[in-house]
Amino acid sequence: MTSTASLAVRLCGTEQHEAPLRTLRAGPLSVAFDNGALRYIRIGTIEILRGISFLVRDENWGTCTPVLDDLRIDERPDAFAIEYRATCAATSGRLVYRARVSGSSDGALSFVTEAEPETDLLTNRTGFVVLHPIADLAGKPVRVLHQDGLERLSHFPDFIDPECPFTDVRALSHEIAPGIWATCTMDGDAFEMEDQRNWSDASYKTYVRPLRRPWPYRLPKGQKFTQAVRLHMSGTLLAPMSENPDPPIKVTIGGPAGRVPRIDKRKLVGAAPVPKWPASPGARCRKVAGFFARITSHFSEG
Repeated sequence: MTSTASLAVRLCGTEQHEAPLRTLRAGPLSVAFDNGALRYIRIGTIEILRGISFLVRDENWGTCTPVLDDLRIDERPDAFAIEYRATCAATSGRLVYRARVSGSSDGALSFVTEAEPETDLLTNRTGFVVLHPIADLAGKPVRVLHQDGLERLSHFPDFIDPECPFTDVRALSHEIAPGIWATCTMDGDAFEMEDQRNWSDASYKTYVRPLRRPWPYRLPKGQKFTQAVRLHMSGTLLAPMSENPDPPIKVTIGGPAGRVPRIDKRKLVGAAPVPKWPASPGARCRKVAGFFARITSHFSEG
């Protein structure tokens, strides 16, 4: 008996539908709320951060999907606030946290969580992850405030950095327009950054708890902890930055740009020689092309 996969499975590999994002605004500041996480934090049309998420990663690096309840959202022209309770259940334990998010028209944003393991929890990482976009930031200056209080001027990696560009991070500041700096401060533990282009993701990820510490580690039952990510602007937000926060997206189909080079399997390191197949009628084979590409487009993400 054979069955035909649905169109959703054939296109996306799953029947599960993503819930639509809710955009909240306070003056020029806008964020997209996505099941507890904040995405696409912008001042006007300028993307400041790609995302802020509080994550629970199990001992195998699986990411728990939070189940939200007691969700309350208050939105006014000059401010917004979000509060919710989230439950994260992993094979190695269970954790709940209360989250409070607030944003204001001066560009300030606060995301605070108070977490408590309901059981002992074995985890590789539990806490905040902050994403800076690659576009417009690669190779640009960044001020790094370290846990010891020292601040130094550096640059976001231009070329893909296979190591951690910054460690023991407390805050990161970058210029979003002439004379206007955005500072993202992270509290509750030490943070470090990795260049996610190593894994084909277009962001710099700053995550809690440096990887030089042992992992997995255990969060004891009932031991509460608080973490926070705060964003603020220094300088005057100009009026043009508030205009047209959702510009239309134009897609133009052009002509061929070239051919993807073939892959010579014979030159792969450690590859076994291609066997000579017997030519008997019972051992006929089909010649299969050796290239496959998958492209996933999310037009809602711009």
